[in-house]
Amino acid sequence: MLGADGAIKKMQDDSFERMAKALIIARDETVTTLSGTRSGRTYKVPGTKGAYYKASSPGEAPASATGELRQHVSTSIEGNGNKIIGNIGILEDAINEVTKESIGDYAKCLEYGTKNMAARPWLKPSCEKATPEILKALRGQ
Repeated sequence: MLGADGAIKKMQDDSFERMAKALIIARDETVTTLSGTRSGRTYKVPGTKGAYYKASSPGEAPASATGELRQHVSTSIEGNGNKIIGNIGILEDAINEVTKESIGDYAKCLEYGTKNMAARPWLKPSCEKATPEILKALRGQ
């Protein structure tokens, strides 16, 4: 039989496991959102000698010219005890090898847009679509 400390530890471990499952669901949906074809103009893939891709239209998830954004979607879990926080996004130290720019900055510009480009949201719509499955995971279902 578990004592009070053992019961608390078991609940904390269970909560951590549920959060991990929820983050996997969110990440998988995000990768799916960042895959597939788009409906915008056709451009040359940067750093290649003739490969092309179809860009996204405003409001549509960004197209994948090089796959860098999709490859750097990651998750982390912070905290212990009574508070567990799940994070999904782009690692801060990820650098696009073609442009030498931060992929995190690029991802933010795509999600929210800039003064020169309409938003191409990808993270928020992914998490919204995955919400029912995320909630099931958090409930342990």
